[in-house]
Amino acid sequence: MTRNDNRAEHAFTLVELLCVIALLGMITMIAVPAAQDLGHKRNLEIAARTLATDMRKCQQTAITSGTEYYMEFLLYYEVYNYRIKNLQNSLIEKIKFPEGVSYRSTTIRSVGGIPRLSFKPNGSPNWGGTVALHNTAGDVLYVIITPATGRVRISEDSPDHWDVHALP
Repeated sequence: MTRNDNRAEHAFTLVELLCVIALLGMITMIAVPAAQDLGHKRNLEIAARTLATDMRKCQQTAITSGTEYYMEFLLYYEVYNYRIKNLQNSLIEKIKFPEGVSYRSTTIRSVGGIPRLSFKPNGSPNWGGTVALHNTAGDVLYVIITPATGRVRISEDSPDHWDVHALP
């Protein structure tokens, strides 16, 4: 056996290379949609956590300032956002949800047609409720505020005991 014959035994054939490329292509076709779904879920989780944090922030601002503060949940021109204000009508903050995330429904009572969550100077909310957010993939997260205590939490399960109304 010559040295060239030995080298030929260790090489890959064209058929073997094509099989490996085909397998990699199939794995990629399966992995890419799964990775895109993770991005949609991540944006929804970010929006829900940000909303819950801002509810707590609004509550703390009402306590520290001794003034009632509120959050209004706005929907216009397909831009989903909310704003934090005090009763003197000065705009404190306006937040926009990440791409692909929007309101699904809410039980927050409306004032002048706009859902408004108010916090008294002692930190208690005017009433409790739920804000449901969803993404383009159909995933839903619920940001729930307890009426008496003002506890804010995030859940994947709908609170069955509240009557949830869909937003337009």
